[in-house]
Amino acid sequence: MKTEACDKPITTGFRWDEHFCRDTSAWQLELIVTVFVQLIGFWLPATIYQLIDVCFPEFSKAHKHQPDPRRQPTRIQILHCIRYAFFVTLGDVALQIGFGYLTNFRPVFTISPTLPTLKEMMRHFIYGNLAREILAYYVHRCLHHRWFYARHHKLHHSFTTPIAFTGLYTTPVEHFFADIIPIVLPLALIAYYYEPVHILSFNIFLISVLLVGTAEHSGYNFAQPPVSKAHDLHHEKFNVNYGSLHFMDWLHGTDL
Repeated sequence: MKTEACDKPITTGFRWDEHFCRDTSAWQLELIVTVFVQLIGFWLPATIYQLIDVCFPEFSKAHKHQPDPRRQPTRIQILHCIRYAFFVTLGDVALQIGFGYLTNFRPVFTISPTLPTLKEMMRHFIYGNLAREILAYYVHRCLHHRWFYARHHKLHHSFTTPIAFTGLYTTPVEHFFADIIPIVLPLALIAYYYEPVHILSFNIFLISVLLVGTAEHSGYNFAQPPVSKAHDLHHEKFNVNYGSLHFMDWLHGTDL
């Protein structure tokens, strides 16, 4: 059933393209925008990081956290990882479509031609990042338990020297509980129980998480240095630096 995308603005202020909004259902807009953000938040920067390896090998070697060529993944491993990440992305789209079918194609977040205020966006951005860090940290720690690790996390750690595309080199179970749930659930709960969360607010938060996740797997010391170095050490040392913002690592004494 088609849901009108432009019927109830939630705040006063800026208005965006009403023609596109009026001719597309709210759920379709949510799907299109979310897929687009994944493309520019993960696939574009991951491709750029990988092209640095190919086009500027000397620069790449000089700026790797682990420059030893014996530790770097082979060309076959890299291509396999990229193909795997592509199918994970398709799986994300299929999951969103399936969830839409179960909810009669009702969008999770507010679709309105009126944009949220800066205060609303900042509040949702800060809350989303804090909640996501807490959830992702504890899920990640659970995945390092020997029972879960062998079944669901060992695949990701097969790259002891990560590349950007290894951000999606995970089993479906790990991807769902460690990536999707910590990102979507906090703001979805706010939208359901407390106040509307605009699709723009959610996707600003989403793109920040994707950019940080891509940078921390890039292996480069110029890509958000504290973040990328910390996660590179996690792949190298295994039992440190479980988070991205690292306040949970500091709290639990797992920061290095």
